[in-house]
Amino acid sequence: MAGRGPRPVLVARREAPEEVDDATLARSAIAGDPAAHTAIWDRHHALVRRVLLRAIGPGNDVEDQVQEVFFRFYRNRASLRDPSALRSFLFGITLRVAASELRSRRIRGWLRLTPDGVLDEHAAPRADADAREAVKRLYAILDQLDTKSRLGFVLHYVEGLGMLEVASALGVSLATAKRRLARVSARVWAMAQGDRLLVEYLDATGPASGSGTQ
Repeated sequence: MAGRGPRPVLVARREAPEEVDDATLARSAIAGDPAAHTAIWDRHHALVRRVLLRAIGPGNDVEDQVQEVFFRFYRNRASLRDPSALRSFLFGITLRVAASELRSRRIRGWLRLTPDGVLDEHAAPRADADAREAVKRLYAILDQLDTKSRLGFVLHYVEGLGMLEVASALGVSLATAKRRLARVSARVWAMAQGDRLLVEYLDATGPASGSGTQ
C-alpha cells in the first residue's frame, strides 16, 4: 500500500540537487528529508546572506543571522502552504530576522560603520570611491526610516526584487507594497536633495525615478 505524504525526493531518486526545483525541495524538506534541507541551504544561503548584509549593514554577527533564518525555516517549514513559494517564504523569514536585528542595533545604539568609519566591502562597490561614499550617505538616510519601509526599499531598489516578491516578503498586498514603496522612495529622494553625490548615485541606480513601483 502506498505510503502517505511526499517521498523524500533527493534520497529516493538520487537526483542531483541542482536538477530539483524549489517546490520539490520544499515538499521533501517538509517531509523530513535532511538532504533537502542541505540542498535548500546550498541554493539560497548566499542570497539570504546578501539580503541581510544590505538590509542591516555590516556586522560581525551576519553569519549568525543567516543561521537563524534557516533554523526558523526548519522549525516552521510545515507552515509553507505553497511549496513553489519557497523563495518568498525564505525572504519573509529573512526580513523578520533583519527587523529583529535592526531593533536590537537601535536599542544598543550601534553604528552601521566598521571601526575605521568605512562601510563593509559587501555594502558598497570597492572600486569606486564615490559610489562607496554615496552608499554610506544612503544608509545614513535608511537608518532614519521605519523598519518595514527600510526593508522594502532595500529589497526593491538595492536587491532588485519585483513588486510581487516584495509584497509577499513583507506580508502585504501588492497595492499596499506599491503605495509604501512610492512613499519611501519619495522620502529618500527628498532627504537626498542638496547632496550632489547622493543625487547622482540615486539617479544612476534608479530609486529617485520611482519607476520601480510600477
